[in-house]
Amino acid sequence: MRVIASGISDLGLQRVGNEDTFSIDESLGLYIVADGMGGHLAGEVASQVAVEMIKKAFRRWTEGKVSEDEIFGVQDRSLSMQGNYLLSSIRLANRVVYEMAVEYEQYHGMGTTIVALLVTPKLLVVANVGDSRIYMIRDRRIERMSKDHTIVAEQIEMGALTEAEASASPLKHILTKNLGSADYVDPEVFELEPSYDDRFILCTDGLTDLVKEKEILKVSQESDNPENLCGRLVDMALQRGAPDNTTVLAIFLEDVEKPRAKPLRKARYFLGEALARAKEMARKLGH
Repeated sequence: MRVIASGISDLGLQRVGNEDTFSIDESLGLYIVADGMGGHLAGEVASQVAVEMIKKAFRRWTEGKVSEDEIFGVQDRSLSMQGNYLLSSIRLANRVVYEMAVEYEQYHGMGTTIVALLVTPKLLVVANVGDSRIYMIRDRRIERMSKDHTIVAEQIEMGALTEAEASASPLKHILTKNLGSADYVDPEVFELEPSYDDRFILCTDGLTDLVKEKEILKVSQESDNPENLCGRLVDMALQRGAPDNTTVLAIFLEDVEKPRAKPLRKARYFLGEALARAKEMARKLGH
């Protein structure tokens, strides 16, 4: 299997700083987008710390092939071991961001969304917390693989709001879950097998507030590489005013060995060392 990925993060037209962070780690097959929130520099710190901690923990657990009692949190037995490594890495990153927000006054209230995709030849793992999204384009259709953790998303699920009403709601950006607001978080996790010519788009709400899913699908079908796809989507957000930071990461799969059609299943360190490293990172970011 061949994987091609590219990403763009744009400040937008109204923000003075960029609180989004994205990561492409081909050695791990791990792709992450985060949208930070908080006061001066806090959102930037939260998203960068979370992304770095997820990568560091996931690499250490994966390369060490540690047992279930060595990962952070309780193993989810409906997931593969790789799925549990990603799940636990996100839980650990949440704890680090939370501890920093509690300990440092300048970081009180900070947090971040996370959406992550792990790509291996036989298994894909998708995870998210918050309202950053991941879309899968397969068989000329687009499917949202993440779950929005917002008040309006819950209202839609209960039938209290329509999609149209939710898009106009003043509460549409109020999160019910993010990394950093509590000492424990339970991410959404999917596992599925790759299929021929799958394409994935990870993005922040700077894109999805302005560009509809059917438009994302159309641009994806018209783009022959991830860089072009990301550029066109960001340009669409800018043309529509881009009041927020906009980050888009695209992953194209090629030469997949055994095409499959449907998801397999949905599932629900060193903390001292991780927290110390994150605090040092935060001091550097905050100068």
